Amino acid sequence: MIENAYQERTIEARGLRLVCQDWGPPDAPPVLALHGFGVSGHMFDEFGQRAGGRIRLIALDQRGHGDSDWAGDGDYTREAFAHDAEAVREALGLERFVLMGHSMGGLNAVEYASRHPDRVDAVVLVDVGPEAAKEGVENIMRFTRGPDELEFDEFVRNAMRFNTRRSEENIRERMRHRLRPLENGKWTWKFDRRFREGDGAVRTGGETGGDELWRRFRELAPPVLLVRGAESDILSDEVARRAVAEMRRARLAVVPGAGHSVPGDNPDGFTRAVLAFLDEVDAGGFADEAADPDAAPSLDDLVEADVANGRRRRTRLLLGAALAGAALAAIAGTVALARSHPDEARAVRRRAAERAGGLRRLPARLPRRRRSRARTLLARVGTEGRRVRRAGEVAGSGVTGLRDRVRGRRRRRRFAWRT
Repeated sequence: MIENAYQERTIEARGLRLVCQDWGPPDAPPVLALHGFGVSGHMFDEFGQRAGGRIRLIALDQRGHGDSDWAGDGDYTREAFAHDAEAVREALGLERFVLMGHSMGGLNAVEYASRHPDRVDAVVLVDVGPEAAKEGVENIMRFTRGPDELEFDEFVRNAMRFNTRRSEENIRERMRHRLRPLENGKWTWKFDRRFREGDGAVRTGGETGGDELWRRFRELAPPVLLVRGAESDILSDEVARRAVAEMRRARLAVVPGAGHSVPGDNPDGFTRAVLAFLDEVDAGGFADEAADPDAAPSLDDLVEADVANGRRRRTRLLLGAALAGAALAAIAGTVALARSHPDEARAVRRRAAERAGGLRRLPARLPRRRRSRARTLLARVGTEGRRVRRAGEVAGSGVTGLRDRVRGRRRRRRFAWRT
């Protein structure tokens, strides 16, 4: 059943007037949705119509977009967007909620969840990852940085060429929320004009990027659903799968027949994926993964993702970390020997040898050249491991000899005292 009604709310946040569309019963589980660049909260209308009976969807027009105010100081950093989301949470009295973000809004969601993990029950990231395909980003820039003033029908025709998956009726409805009329009879974009004035007009993004952004994704504490449009030109399949493999508790849903704008391209498929994920979260499906350290991605999974992305340095780091663990185990055996616990030391060395043996079974998918390099590293560390073990045995024999000499002195002293 599709519910069409929503309430429009206005919230004050640090001097800015923010507008949001509030779908569903007020006592239903809340979901705060953050849209992508150049659009508005209305990009989630189809989702609100389909899911409004089960959740309370709060679709925010973020600063500088939709019917919300533009930032007078030009601050459109992820930190500013995250502060706005917190202001909305406080104004609506939300203790905890599910946070959803598409594209730019997804990066803002990662920023907020990193700052306020205790407020977020789960995160839904829609066609966004730590890396974006350059071609897709350029397509969006060309579309939004075209002529600034056009007839409404001209904007519609441009939008239909940009996204051929939508009907003309759907495009017209969406463009009514993205455009505003001018006194000269033409129309222009609602989002801040300074985004279209070139570099330096506004402050965007954040201090994190590249490897640091990957780290932010990996460290997300709540359960995560990453939704990718099967035909997306922004989020590649390789980046999506790597991101899910490296996050603690994450699922990947690929929605067929959808490009970058997944919620509107295939609203039924998107809604099914999100509601199934929320059902899994409610049922405690991620609780075991949070508590079980073995739930982390396997070495095979990480190497496969690494090979797909051509990151040789990461493969060496993974192998080095695992082998360092074996070396530390050998050192632990030495310490145990030095403490005169030979049985425990032998057990430690045996476990270390078993783990090192398991490491020699390298993933079959590793290319021949990297496989050869990995075996060389393993052999080198194996040699060092044997050297450490021999040192431990020498230390152990030394301790044993010292212990025997001390015991001999004690016996002689006891004998001398008795006589």
